[in-house]
Amino acid sequence: MNMKQYRLFLIILIFVSFIIAFIPNIIPAKKYENIPVTEKPDLIQEKLNSMTLREKIAQMIITSSEGFSYDENSKEYKRLKNLITKEKIGGVIFLKGNAVEEAKLINRLQKLSQTPLLISQDFERGTGMRLDDGSKFPNNMALGATRNSDLAYKMGLILAKECRAIGVGQNYAPVMDVNNNPDNPIINVRSFGEDPLLVSQMGMAVIKGLQEGGIIATAKHFPGHGDTDIDSHSDLPVLNFDRDRLEKLELIPFKNSISAGVKSVMIAHISFPALEKTPFVPASLSENIVTGLLTDELGFNGLKITDALNMEGVTKHFNVSQVAVMCVKAGIDLILMPLDETKSINAIEKAVNSGEISKEKINNSVKRILEAKKWLGLDENKFVNENEVSSIVNSDESKKLSQKIADESITLVENQTGQIPLGRVMTRPPKISLICLNNIDNSSSPDIFSNIFLEKLKTVTSKFDSFLFNGDISGSDAAEVFEKTNDSKIIIIPVFSKVKIKTGTVGIPKSQIMLINNLIKNDKCVIVISFGNPYIIQGFENVDSYICAYGDIESSLNAVTKAMFGEIPIKGKLPVTISKQFKFGDGIIN
Repeated sequence: MNMKQYRLFLIILIFVSFIIAFIPNIIPAKKYENIPVTEKPDLIQEKLNSMTLREKIAQMIITSSEGFSYDENSKEYKRLKNLITKEKIGGVIFLKGNAVEEAKLINRLQKLSQTPLLISQDFERGTGMRLDDGSKFPNNMALGATRNSDLAYKMGLILAKECRAIGVGQNYAPVMDVNNNPDNPIINVRSFGEDPLLVSQMGMAVIKGLQEGGIIATAKHFPGHGDTDIDSHSDLPVLNFDRDRLEKLELIPFKNSISAGVKSVMIAHISFPALEKTPFVPASLSENIVTGLLTDELGFNGLKITDALNMEGVTKHFNVSQVAVMCVKAGIDLILMPLDETKSINAIEKAVNSGEISKEKINNSVKRILEAKKWLGLDENKFVNENEVSSIVNSDESKKLSQKIADESITLVENQTGQIPLGRVMTRPPKISLICLNNIDNSSSPDIFSNIFLEKLKTVTSKFDSFLFNGDISGSDAAEVFEKTNDSKIIIIPVFSKVKIKTGTVGIPKSQIMLINNLIKNDKCVIVISFGNPYIIQGFENVDSYICAYGDIESSLNAVTKAMFGEIPIKGKLPVTISKQFKFGDGIIN
């Protein structure tokens, strides 16, 4: 190719390149208007369109039952069957049961249901909170004492795994209440602590674990149940602080939960006059709080659930029909445990037909419910493998994690004479007395602890005795204790003070406090262990040593024993201020 030919070749190449680059602007694009576009059908909208108004309303109803096997002729099974097949309710919450039996029952109920059921349960501290063969983790306040959010995340993952094995799709956890009231009779150790950032950190970790494990997490009890001295199971607590205080404290964990993508929020039966002026209207039934604050202001678009509607914080002031209608008007999606499911559906249907409630409001709620069921995969498979349940629930993995949380949670608040760990400062074996105090009389924990602890104690001394008192201590019993412990050098007092609904207190009887103080005055080295409410030290602040375990499950009993004998390091930090002397963050590292 000569130079002239080469130049001609370059000119032709440039011209062809120009045509290719700009040809779309020269030749009009071919139109395809007549070729149909195939779109994936909106199955949720199709389902919604196929349902009657009454069926939609029923999807919002969650009834309660016990998760044991039922004979098909039993009254309870017939009740559930009727609600599922005739009324077509949306879900069931199980209050107690057995993991394998519950899984079988759930499969039977799912088979009856045209639309998959949303099965829920309260598993704040493990499936063992409701199931007699479930896993048991330390209370949330113990997690707060560890300051280890990775443990909280792992607990959420294990809970999700166990929930899915049983057939539970929604866990009413975690508790996001900030417990800043020592007299709170119902939250207490169920809270991660008194600091909203600590509560946020630990709670968001649980949420992440649950939802990564495929279970709907529930932040509760919105807008905050931590500063109450009344149990909403028994009456309606009234919180008279202003919106500014709410913003700076109670709302912080809920805002952070929403940012973390929590899929549901439970609304408390608590009156907030600053947000809802109408007397006796709890947050759970308030449009100002559910829609105005939670949805519109905080931007939460997930499932909104009432706390249980059989609680006297609601039932004292409104009847079943009023409650049902108020729920929907407030913006609630899931109506939990109404006293009468059929009456509730009737009342809502009547309110929609009269124009008091819009059909759009019902449709929006039901769409959220169907979307949640789809997220759980119930549209593809609503059954569980019953043969796998026992190998997954309360597995070795669950037990090991429970023990690790307990070990890291133990908090040594006071150790004046340095007796902890036992044996470190002993020149010769002393006599030691163990006095177990219990604020309820149906717990086996004191006996279990005595057996574990006394076995270890035998390695330190052969001289010891033990006592157990449930409830009040009589004068004669107290006198016997003083007589038999007269030659004891060290007195160890485990106190089992548990949170229990409708008791109005998490404290211990005055006679038990008096016994502790009298032993202190008697110049004894007194070591008190709180297996529950950490605030009880306010009754005996001059105690030599004080340990907080925040609960009395077996892993906590083991952890305390190991800590007291120096087998594990003590590194827990108080997640709450328990007295004027002992503040949030205190804890002796030992």
